Amino acid sequence: MIYLGIDYGEKRIGLAKGDSLLKIATPLKTILNGEGVLNELAHIVNTEVVEKIIVGIPVSFNGEVNEFAEKIIEFSEDLEARTDIPVETINEIFSSKMAGQNSTKIDESSAALILQTYLDKRV
Repeated sequence: MIYLGIDYGEKRIGLAKGDSLLKIATPLKTILNGEGVLNELAHIVNTEVVEKIIVGIPVSFNGEVNEFAEKIIEFSEDLEARTDIPVETINEIFSSKMAGQNSTKIDESSAALILQTYLDKRV
């Protein structure tokens, strides 16, 4: 199964790709968030033959979901409706901070960390 990992940001969206065979997530690219982003993501999903999408959501230590996390949940639902590909969300707290320590491409590296966490735990 081919996976697309997403680190959603208000300005940029980081993308990573991975599969269930190798269980390794790799940074793919960063795209600008804005009008038409769902169409752009649908094109990427088709081109990369993605079978499942994993979106990171920042959830606090006590399990609370803030306003930004609610926006990401809405984005995830819209993306699933647009692509007809299952979308799953996972907690991504600290992914951007961890990626920032190791990369100049923070957004796609964060997406790779989100997807790698998913692959390590569920695949």
